[in-house]
Amino acid sequence: MKKLLSCIILSTILASIVNRAYEHYLRPDSLFFSNCLEASKKWAYELRKKDEPCYVFAGGSEVRMSIEPSIMLDKYGVRAINAGVQAGNGIRGNAQTALSFLKKGDTLVLSYLPGSDAGITHTGIHFCYTTDESNTIKKELIPYSFKNLSDLACGSTTNYCIHLMRILTRPHCIYRYTSAQNASITDSGRVEVFLNDEQNKSIISSCKKSVEPNMDGWENLIYEIKEICKNRGVNFIMYMSRGHSHESYRYIHAKQTLYFTELGIPFIKDPYLGCWENSNKYSDTANHLSIEGGIEYSQFLANQLNNRQFWTKSELQQIIASFNKTNM
Repeated sequence: MKKLLSCIILSTILASIVNRAYEHYLRPDSLFFSNCLEASKKWAYELRKKDEPCYVFAGGSEVRMSIEPSIMLDKYGVRAINAGVQAGNGIRGNAQTALSFLKKGDTLVLSYLPGSDAGITHTGIHFCYTTDESNTIKKELIPYSFKNLSDLACGSTTNYCIHLMRILTRPHCIYRYTSAQNASITDSGRVEVFLNDEQNKSIISSCKKSVEPNMDGWENLIYEIKEICKNRGVNFIMYMSRGHSHESYRYIHAKQTLYFTELGIPFIKDPYLGCWENSNKYSDTANHLSIEGGIEYSQFLANQLNNRQFWTKSELQQIIASFNKTNM
């Protein structure tokens, strides 16, 4: 019995070591986005040489593939840092990653991807634990729980199997952004994706669908972020990322935006309300802007920030009412 128990304990320890080694050194998507963060850290280091407040953009790949800080600085004087990572982490994990870039007087700019939830995933826990020296699993936005510790120790057998299958069947396509042939990271941290013909046809022929708001968990998350920002002397605002979706979804997106403004969050005013139908503005997915789209959107956001253009409740209510009147 003692021998069996010893074998179980030893196997558990070895499995935990293998799990941590995989997450830190082998997971392709995590390695790619870690490289993105390194580019952003170098950019931030140069910005910080001049002691002025910065805007830190937080969210998933819709941020990383859209926000070009060099354009915002050169044309509008907006000092921005792209802290976007991967949507699969969960918005809680991605917001936590962005907190490490913030200093007193800065502004956290959180992206809202329509339809996203306010959670944290297995991947996000590992990514935050690996990339943040402050060990975020024990404080701030990532709750300290047995489940999170279990995720860190045990990992995901599914992820390992998928990775192994890709190595065996498509060794040159383990992760779509690892090759210099399909993506590059700019000096200020934005990822530029280069389309192949198949991807280009897919974007042109498809439009992202939107869903009715499901805001479970968002109120608690917003409250937590507001408290952290207040304690750090940091401002907190939000914006809605643009996606390749039909204009009719502006109604749903207006309702989601109104939700955040009613929680007291300044929300950057964008007449598109996340619905940008021009296919030429996107790269490999309906949420990733092309080089042209990213530059245009970065310029737009910089201009809105300089002019303090935020939605008002009455403006959003009018948009919602106009849709309701049309459908009566």
